Amino acid sequence: MLRALIYGLTILHLGPGFAFAVLAFGCDSFNPALGDFCTGNQLKTFVWLTLAAWAVLIAGYIVWQAMAGKQQSKS
Repeated sequence: MLRALIYGLTILHLGPGFAFAVLAFGCDSFNPALGDFCTGNQLKTFVWLTLAAWAVLIAGYIVWQAMAGKQQSKS
């Protein structure tokens, strides 16, 4: 149970962390690396980036668990 709690908290905190890093470094005021993605509402962009980061993290966790299950079934 503790492991599931730690995994959940990790995913919940890393999603906004990645979104913040992308906004901070990808949406430079002079020459934005993300282009038109940065021109809109910053909060809306942050929410979409957070949701995308959560989706990637959850998908990675599912793949990791599936691979770990295959390793255990071979043993």
